[in-house]
Amino acid sequence: MNKKISLGLAISLMAIAAALTFIISTSYSVSLYNSLISDVQERAEMYTKLEQIDTYVRSYYNGTIDEDELIESLAEAYIGVLGDATAEYYDENEYELYQEHVSGTHLGIGIYFEDVGGCPSVTDIIPNSPAELAGISVGDSIIEINGYSVLEMGYDWAYSMLTAEAGTQLSLTVRSSGEDTSYTLSTVQMTVATVSSSRFDTYGYIKVTEFSEITYRQFIAAYLSQLSSSETTGIIIDLRNNSGVIFDPVFNLLNVLLPEGSVPYISTSLDGTQSSGDLCDGTNTPSVPVVVLVNSRTSGPAELFAAALRDDLGATIIGSTTAGSAQLLEVYSLYDSTAISIPTATLSGPLTEFSGTGVKPDYEVTLSADLNSDLKLLDETTDGCIKKAIEVLSQSSTTTVSDDD
Repeated sequence: MNKKISLGLAISLMAIAAALTFIISTSYSVSLYNSLISDVQERAEMYTKLEQIDTYVRSYYNGTIDEDELIESLAEAYIGVLGDATAEYYDENEYELYQEHVSGTHLGIGIYFEDVGGCPSVTDIIPNSPAELAGISVGDSIIEINGYSVLEMGYDWAYSMLTAEAGTQLSLTVRSSGEDTSYTLSTVQMTVATVSSSRFDTYGYIKVTEFSEITYRQFIAAYLSQLSSSETTGIIIDLRNNSGVIFDPVFNLLNVLLPEGSVPYISTSLDGTQSSGDLCDGTNTPSVPVVVLVNSRTSGPAELFAAALRDDLGATIIGSTTAGSAQLLEVYSLYDSTAISIPTATLSGPLTEFSGTGVKPDYEVTLSADLNSDLKLLDETTDGCIKKAIEVLSQSSTTTVSDDD
């Protein structure tokens, strides 16, 4: 849709958004924004230059200007010029998906997808969702919806259909490895389980796929259930492929899991000032040994969780070195249902810094890329990390018994 909005208005709106960001995130702006545009005069010159470009183009260019695309391009360019890979601009669809991840809910058929060649390509599937039950797989592309070509109707239209209100019936044509298959599914509103648990003999196993607003409640329920059994002699926490960006659930979990009075993390602001998180309550500190599983796709909040559990609780880390993403990101909504995400600090464990280097495991266990991408196919007999975790916990139990004797 081509809205009749001048570039001058678009620039003004972007200026307002920039001003709001400046007010909300002063420390970030002082250290980074002002390094790019040092004073008000330079900013005024920048807007003047764009206004002149707008005047010439609208006066002499014999073509159509897509005003929506123009505004989006300005926003993306503004964040892109910061030169920080962690800073991001979310368009309306991307911000909606981000909010969905944060809330731990899903509206749709149970898939996460991205635009590949103009069609939605499946990047992940929610367990027990309509898509999983139907047999749709990661890597599949949706090429038709209700008889209409996605390429002809456009990706935004496909997105709106795949996230339509619960109960909307969709007839899909899905292309997988060159073959097309038809499905009829209905959209649902569902809570996404970010935590699952099971047992390996006397060892409790808790898998955390990502951190969202509901992860704390789900984790504590699984954790207390495991500890309620007198037979539990150790806990395995699996953080592999956990690549979320929401830190609050981790802060809350560390507060109750780490011993009372522990420092859960260290925060370094962009101007170099350091501060520590509030001392922990320790209301649910485990009485059994803990092992944490990680891999190269473990990032951000999951890395901090692993580092703090080792630093303050003595947990053993098994797997491969993590991603090294230690930036604390703040997300600020804009007037048109879009948003920006910018780093405001760097986090570390009480003893372990992992920014750029990752959390290095105590025991290196490397799985193939295929196995790492679909850990659901593995169990305690085929998963090298779980086998090593059981071995470590069994040795801990033996040591404990020996010490008691």
